[in-house]
Order: sequence, then C-alpha cells, then structure tokens
Amino acid sequence: MSLTIRTRLTLWYTVLVAALLVAFAAGVLAVQSRLSRGQFDAELDGLSGTVASVLRAELAQNHDLSKAAKDTRKSVDIPDRTIAILDRDGHPLAAHWRGFRATTLPEFNGRSWRGTVAAGRESWRAHVMRVSSPDGDYAIVTAGSLDHLALEQRLLGWTLLMSMPFALLLAAAVCWWTASRALQPVTEMAARAEAITLQSLDVDLAPGAALDEVGQLAGAFNKLLERLRTALRTQRQFMADASHELRTPISVARTAAEVTLNQPVRDEDDYRDALAIVGEQTARLGRMVEDMLTLASADAGGYAVRRAPLYLDEILAECARSLSVIATVRRVRLRVRSDADILADADDALIRQLFTNLIENAVKHTPPEGAVTASLTVAGSDATLVVSDTGPGIPRADRERIFERFVRLDPARESSAGAGLGLPIARWIAEAHGGTLTLRQNAAGGCDFTARLPLTARSASTRVAGTTTIRPAPAA
Repeated sequence: MSLTIRTRLTLWYTVLVAALLVAFAAGVLAVQSRLSRGQFDAELDGLSGTVASVLRAELAQNHDLSKAAKDTRKSVDIPDRTIAILDRDGHPLAAHWRGFRATTLPEFNGRSWRGTVAAGRESWRAHVMRVSSPDGDYAIVTAGSLDHLALEQRLLGWTLLMSMPFALLLAAAVCWWTASRALQPVTEMAARAEAITLQSLDVDLAPGAALDEVGQLAGAFNKLLERLRTALRTQRQFMADASHELRTPISVARTAAEVTLNQPVRDEDDYRDALAIVGEQTARLGRMVEDMLTLASADAGGYAVRRAPLYLDEILAECARSLSVIATVRRVRLRVRSDADILADADDALIRQLFTNLIENAVKHTPPEGAVTASLTVAGSDATLVVSDTGPGIPRADRERIFERFVRLDPARESSAGAGLGLPIARWIAEAHGGTLTLRQNAAGGCDFTARLPLTARSASTRVAGTTTIRPAPAA
C-alpha cells in the first residue's frame, strides 16, 4: 500500500526528531556528567585546601604533626566526606573514613593524585594532596562517594527518556498539521484537475495561487492548461476552416456533374465544360490537401528538411519564369533582381515553394497595370528576399493575422485567392531554415514581404558577382 506524501513527511520528520532527541539526550547526559564531576572535584579541592590551612595553623602552635593532625580532624568534620591526614610513609595520623578504605588508594609515592577508585560496591572520587613542612611531610586525603552523582544521572536519563514520547507525539502532530496545510492546495488542484473535461478547459487549477513552490506548480499547470486550450481552439478552428474550404470545391464539382448528368443526352462541349470544372476543382482540392498535410507534418515535427547546397538566385529566376504566365494574364509587371552566386544549405523543394508562394501571392493581390518586384540580396550572413507589390496594402491590425491558416482578408475573391495556406507555409519554411518572414507597408502603399535565410560560410564571404533582371512582357 502506497503511503501519502503527508504520511511519509510525518514519518520522516518523526524519525529525524527522534534521532535529534536521542543525540540531544546523550549530549545533555555527557555534559551533566562532566559538570557534576567538575563541581565535585572543585568541592574536594576546596576541602583539601581548608584542611591544609587548619593543619598549618595547628602546626604553628605546637609543631607536633600527630597532635596537629588530631586537632585538625576534630576541627574539620564534613558529613559524607572522607578526610584523612597521612604521614610521609602513608600511615594515617588522623582520619574520618566514612566508609572509605585507605587500601583503595594507589601506591604512596610522595606525589599528589586525583582519581576514581572502587571501595566495595561504591565508586569514590579521591584527592591526595602532598604537603612539605618543617615539621614533616604529610598528605591530605579527601574523598566522597559518587553514588549521588550516579543517582542524579539516572534521574536525568529517566526524565529525558520519559519526555521523548511526548515530544515525538507533539512533533508528529505539528508535522501532520503543517503538511496538511501545505498540501491542501495540491489536494484542491487534484480535485479540480479530476473535474476538468474538454467542455470545461477554461477552469484553472488554482486561481490566484501564492508565490511559493506550490503556487509555482499551480502556475505551471495553469500555463499548461492555457496552452492546451489554445491548441484545442486552434484545432477546432482548423477543422472548421478546413471543412468550409473543402466543401466549396466539392460542392462545385458535384453540382457540375449533377447538372451534366441531369439530361440523358449532352453535347460533347457540355461534357468537356463539366469535366473542366471538375478537374479545376479537384486540382484545387489536391493543392489544398497537400498544403494541409505539409502544415500537419510541420506541426507534428515529422517533416524532414533535406538540406543541400543550392544557389538561391537560380531558384528565384526559375520560379519567376514559371509565374510570369500568371503575371502576364493579370497584366502585372514582374521584375526580379538578384545578386549572383548566393549559396545556401537548404531544401530545394521548400525554398521553391517559399519563393513561389510569396511571388504568387503578390501577383494575385496586385491590380492590373501594377508591378511586383522580387529582390534577392546578401546582407551579412543572410540572404534577404524582398517581394514588393503595388496592391492595396494590408491594415496594420491584420499584418500578423494573414500568417494564420485559412485567413483571407478579401472574401469576395475567395475562388481565386486560394485557401489562405500559402503565407503560413511560407513563414514555416523560413523558420524551418533558421530564418524569418515579416511584412511591412512600402512607400507605394503596397506590401513588402521580407524573408531572411542563413547562408553558407563560403557564400557569406563571397562578393556579389552581378545582377540578373527578368521582365516578363505585359499582356497585349
């Protein structure tokens, strides 16, 4: 069974607090033991000093070490403390042993000593202070049982041990409450996410979230939902636009076929006209489906750009020659200016489609007797294609909209203006090659479409060799 995050946090926190409490208790016991031992040693040192002072005073009066020792024993008598005065050979002159045994002391070697010794079942802390005097050398022994220190240590240990469970329970309760409060927004987010459907994608997971980590998580999920909403709206709009665009040529082709087949006998010219209409509409359908497949592959990242060295000026000239027929029919002057030997690593088919889409779009939106100019130049490490026309221009508010799919600003020209996919495909081709495609209004009131494409290092460092101009003749 998987534990919740709140339970895991509480368990980990409780284990950590338990480890800290054990370490703290061990530290407290160690410090208390050292402090108590230090205080006890200081007490014994003070007692030894007091005995030495009294003994010196007694010796100053009678100069008899044995008698002075006995008088000192009578003057200094502390309950539960051993006080003994020994001669230079370690024989007792006077003593209050209080259960301490002189045999437990280390070998008498004329040096001062401090340590812990065992006397029966008890442990004693003993101090031996050696003193030299004109009346003879002697030693002062002071000692005390350590049982009361051990008792204090046990009481402190039991107190700490008994308080640990209450401290752990309190820590666990605080952690559980804190984790619950901290994870409450996550629980609410999970409930909201569970309730979100395709019909309720406009609901955010945590509106007005705080700026903490949970708030950042909620903000990230809200941005993800916004991207999903945008993608869904785009998909729905694309499906609606695609259905509308596909319906028109299908309806025209079906109507032409139905009208032609409505009569049992038709002239050859009638059949030819009907088949011409059907062929034109199916060709339009084919172009539209091909463009839609290209965009779908680009969106899915499945369109492989096959790069190879190619001369952009030659491709531009070929595209212009193929479109000169359309320009002639529409009585539009098509002019092409290009620097020579512009080499780039690019996809031949995509670059041709980019140039064709831009020039064809300009030709179709330029009125008769107008002009379209395609200029290809080298600027730094980029090749710049500027397609200018003398058409009516595009309002500033619509200059980005025209790069959206199925957008046409002139519905009256629906049958001849295409499906509104040429410019989106052109921008995608430019971006797929690491370039850009932008739009601005020119001095003549028309549009300038500017495509920038990266060049190879050799072409970027080569000087311009010349200029080529193609001028298709206008219609008679």
